[in-house]
Amino acid sequence: MEPAGIYLHLPFCAARCSYCAFTTVTDHQGTREEYVQSLAEEIRSVARHGRSRGGVTLPPQHGRRISTVFLGGGTPSLLTHAQMEHILGAIHDHFILQEGAEVTLEANPETVTREAAGGWQALGVTRVSLGAQSFRDSVLRALGRRHDGKRIGVALKLVREAGIGQVSLDIIAGVQGDHLLDDLRRATELEPDHLSMYLLELDEEEVGGVTSLARQVQAGRAHAPDEDWFADVYPRAVEQLGRAGLARYEISNFAGPGCQSQHNLRYWRCQDVLGFGVSSHSLVAGERHGVTRDLAAYLAAARRREDPPLERDPSGLEERTAEVWILGLRLDAGVSVAEVVRRSGNRHASPPMKRLERVISAGLLVRQGDRLRLTPRGVLLSNEVFQAFLP
Repeated sequence: MEPAGIYLHLPFCAARCSYCAFTTVTDHQGTREEYVQSLAEEIRSVARHGRSRGGVTLPPQHGRRISTVFLGGGTPSLLTHAQMEHILGAIHDHFILQEGAEVTLEANPETVTREAAGGWQALGVTRVSLGAQSFRDSVLRALGRRHDGKRIGVALKLVREAGIGQVSLDIIAGVQGDHLLDDLRRATELEPDHLSMYLLELDEEEVGGVTSLARQVQAGRAHAPDEDWFADVYPRAVEQLGRAGLARYEISNFAGPGCQSQHNLRYWRCQDVLGFGVSSHSLVAGERHGVTRDLAAYLAAARRREDPPLERDPSGLEERTAEVWILGLRLDAGVSVAEVVRRSGNRHASPPMKRLERVISAGLLVRQGDRLRLTPRGVLLSNEVFQAFLP
């Protein structure tokens, strides 16, 4: 059996950012410790017994080799050392972490202290992803962030001094005008190993309603991100990051040599990931399922010593095949027919020839043997390309 990745969702935040659409909790003093205990028990239960609820059938996973662990949120860096040790201890007790496994922790800059970073390193964290978002204080305030631009450099330095091998920065584009290239300049001056660059999206929240920033846009108090502007500035951003030693390997992700996010590559390659915690998602042997987004329901099930409420993805073979194509094409290396067949289980994985030839002749896609790859223009019009692969 191939190694898997593990994703752990820690939903706790000091405050909710205006653009955030994820499952997060800000009033958590009474629930954080209970959640940590429940999460560790969920890990133990899946290892020993697998899962069987909501149409989901997952065999026991005890002893499975693990190549990546990702603590996401939320703000996982809010956890105490003891809480993080308890969760990671459950993984070590029931799974086999491969030598050189990548262990990533998401952290907000204001939560990084010398003591905390040293503790993360001692627990085996090999990579920290800092939610920088911007170096402009006015933008950070608009996003509801609790740090200022200077704090990003301080946090990165503390992580480096703790001996953690890799640091990544997240940057959001499309807030309060054209300052992306300046943000990227300031980011690369800090010499991160990896950088993720996203256009701000006004998503609906996972648990009903819209984000507060989306409401501000609807009321005319804030501007929506300009996709045409981003299409114009994106090639210059790619070039600027490349000159700084951060090569694009996925539409929104850039890395120095040997510093690509191994965990996120698992998603783009549709490889197995075991998800634990509220609103987490798993992909095992081509089958997807998710854990409830309702924290109260998650904790109630844990108190009854039951699996949390689960939901199986009903997608059929054609939908899964399209997903493998689309996620694989996000990578600069593209994806081959053989890879799609192996990952989807569909022996007839080739897309309709007429639609494929249309995007190739439009200069959006190139074919090299059985491998397809987006052209530079295709990256800018990727959604149009992806339509050709939908059933």
